[in-house]
Amino acid sequence: MQTSTLTLTKALKAGAIAGLIGAGLNNIWSLIAGAFGTTVPPGFAMAVTITSLLPVIIGSAIYFVLARFLAKGLTIWYVVAVAFTLLSFMPVFNPPPTLPDGTVLDSTFPILVGPMHVISGALAAWGIPRWGK
Repeated sequence: MQTSTLTLTKALKAGAIAGLIGAGLNNIWSLIAGAFGTTVPPGFAMAVTITSLLPVIIGSAIYFVLARFLAKGLTIWYVVAVAFTLLSFMPVFNPPPTLPDGTVLDSTFPILVGPMHVISGALAAWGIPRWGK
């Protein structure tokens, strides 16, 4: 068992910081992408905020368990974070024809959401260990 000063509270705060920064950057990206011609669905800002924040906070709890109780927890965290980020691209490159609210998606949807997955994934992988100290 690795001795560490990491607490669940520190990890969750780090996840909240990374998630909030990611939500802000992702919302800024949606404005930029919309200005360049991608179709931004109505109410997208709230969906982006929630889906940028919650998975990263859940990830911070996973980081806590890995870093606190496994000798190579940080390395495993990086592998898990990259794997989940890559898995999150499945709906980006194979989007459903409509969103749950019935909004029809067009060919610009992957351009809109792809960078958002990179932003959130990178902030989770790097930011949670960084701000969890």
